[in-house]
Amino acid sequence: MDPAEPFDGQRPEELADDELIKEWKRRSGAARDAVVEELFERHYERVARWCYRFTNDRDAAADLAQEVFLKAHRHLETFKGTSTFSTWLYSIVRNESLNRLKRLRTDMESEEVLADVAALEARPDALAEARDLATRLKEFLTANLDRTEQAVFTLHYGDDMTLDAITRLLRLDNASGAKAYIVSARRKLARAAQRVRARGGFL
Repeated sequence: MDPAEPFDGQRPEELADDELIKEWKRRSGAARDAVVEELFERHYERVARWCYRFTNDRDAAADLAQEVFLKAHRHLETFKGTSTFSTWLYSIVRNESLNRLKRLRTDMESEEVLADVAALEARPDALAEARDLATRLKEFLTANLDRTEQAVFTLHYGDDMTLDAITRLLRLDNASGAKAYIVSARRKLARAAQRVRARGGFL
């Protein structure tokens, strides 16, 4: 089937999303690719805005949007039409953002995170001399923060994500959103650092 073949007498842009997906399912090869190109092109700006809200960084948002469309392309067959196509895309944006968060939480070697923990009155000289800063930092955060505080703290300081974006990403429904968890995390870490210093130890 020629990719330029008409869509039942209509131009691609005149078809609704679900109609385009039906076309995609009945076509093959280059013709199928042409349908996907039309479908994704009409939603690119919307997905890019969603990704930017999650990341608050244009380069990171562009990377995330690319991951979203690759995932959508691979799993387009699973779209059943029980929700709108844009809702389905948003669910992928959210899932890919959460996957990004999980990867970040396991990568505790960020210089930004280390610098901020040092600013919490921990001893920078002792931290610098620690044999494995990443392991010590992860243990310190895990020992003193709950899971939500760890996630918010790491996203904000390690990934430079805004508090509003974190509130949306983690679906925090408390009055102050992510800000409350940052305040709580900083207070807990400062107290923990004081206890460590009082024992004459270091992180």
